[in-house]
Amino acid sequence: MQAVHALKVSGIKKSYGDFPALKGMDMELKRGEIVGLIGENGAGKSTFLKILAGLLDPDSGSVEYFGMDFFKNKDQIKKRIGYLPETDSLYGNMNAMDYLRFFASLYSVNEWENKASSLLEMLNLPKDRLIEGFSKGMKRKLSIARSLIHDPDVLIYDEPTGGLDPSTSLFISNFLKQLKEKGKSILFSAHNMYYVESTCDRIIILKKGEVLYSGEIEDLMKISTKYLINYMENGVRKSIRIEGEELNPFIQELAEKNAKVLDIIKEVPRLEEVYFKIIG
Repeated sequence: MQAVHALKVSGIKKSYGDFPALKGMDMELKRGEIVGLIGENGAGKSTFLKILAGLLDPDSGSVEYFGMDFFKNKDQIKKRIGYLPETDSLYGNMNAMDYLRFFASLYSVNEWENKASSLLEMLNLPKDRLIEGFSKGMKRKLSIARSLIHDPDVLIYDEPTGGLDPSTSLFISNFLKQLKEKGKSILFSAHNMYYVESTCDRIIILKKGEVLYSGEIEDLMKISTKYLINYMENGVRKSIRIEGEELNPFIQELAEKNAKVLDIIKEVPRLEEVYFKIIG
């Protein structure tokens, strides 16, 4: 039977000397979904993603891809993972096609030329121009193309839109959603809450190596949603702002007083507001 989860992590711990970077990380990534990992600098995001990519070994805990133990089947599973580091390391004296050809050879990719051409077209990148002349956004998109040249099932991306202009960030965000529609499972870290909110199915909020929240964005928003109620009571117009769970009891209370509700305005916070509330 095919595993439900593309990725399952249990109890991952990692310390650098006396500093605990991860204190027991648990998470799941379903097939065909996008999960955003957010947190302050030093929260443990990059350490966690490097462990999932096989670049770091944890002190303890387990990682499973498609129901298989990652650490026992690392060579096999790595062929199904696409990793994007936070910093691009490209070869400036190559053009985009030569660069992708080099990485395709590492994965023994068949018909690499067709795949490389298709990726460059989707990402609006030139084939023959030297990489040293690329803008920062173009270099980021080429790094994404490199992570996809072997057609992996799971994408582990560290700050895919970090430091990019709004138009390039939006392009990459939309591109990730297209990859999801093709069945890719994506976990990425980010600081830009707007792109997390507009791109992800679920989020994980990490602080000092511990998970403060893991779940759907919609559920998180419901917790913090407020309602502004304008009503008339005994000929006097009144207003009150209440929490979501207080709405129905308050409306019932107004009905018992024969007060008239004028309107109810739903106030849904931005993810950034809720994030700062959670991390304190």
